[in-house]
Amino acid sequence: MFCPRCGTQLPDDAPACTLCGLVLAAGDPRREEGSATLPPAVVATVPLAAPSVPGPVAYGGFWRRFLGCAIDAIVVFFPAATVRVLLGMTPSSMFDPMAAASWWGLLFEMTFDWLYAALLISSPLRGTLGQLVMDVNVTDLKGERVTFARASGRFVAQILNFFTLGIGLFVQVFTPRRQALHDLVSGTVVVRPGRATAPVAVASGIAA
Repeated sequence: MFCPRCGTQLPDDAPACTLCGLVLAAGDPRREEGSATLPPAVVATVPLAAPSVPGPVAYGGFWRRFLGCAIDAIVVFFPAATVRVLLGMTPSSMFDPMAAASWWGLLFEMTFDWLYAALLISSPLRGTLGQLVMDVNVTDLKGERVTFARASGRFVAQILNFFTLGIGLFVQVFTPRRQALHDLVSGTVVVRPGRATAPVAVASGIAA
């Protein structure tokens, strides 16, 4: 079945959505039809079950994500600046299409930025250094750790923000899961693990 709030695919017996936290008790019309139910005589004798499920997900906001990007920009600047100096340029040299050193510097910078983002986001850390400082993680639509391939696709998709003159970044203000354009394309979400609510006890749907 699919969560009626956010559309995440869930197991048929899931007590709640793993992404948005919507409670789906047994007998809820939002579940698929045909679920087995207990007869009234049995219902009265079966005790309540209260499994713990995660509370609602807290998504990363615009400014928190922006500050995380600013921290990451500082982190990746120093290796790129070092390579520019070694190539005979200044640390903050602008790209010159007529200079071979600029092309080599650009190649290193793009490769380093890609590996920095993809390796850290697909690692158990689930985020770059800037994202970790700002208490946000990158997950897939099911709340699971993303693969290296998906993290790489998310990095490449960020070029869409350039072609849309930055509008792709502001899209997150209007999406229910605060996804920017590159998140929508790569199937990822940015969440705040430190703001996860306490587990909620949910009845299994068997009433006394």
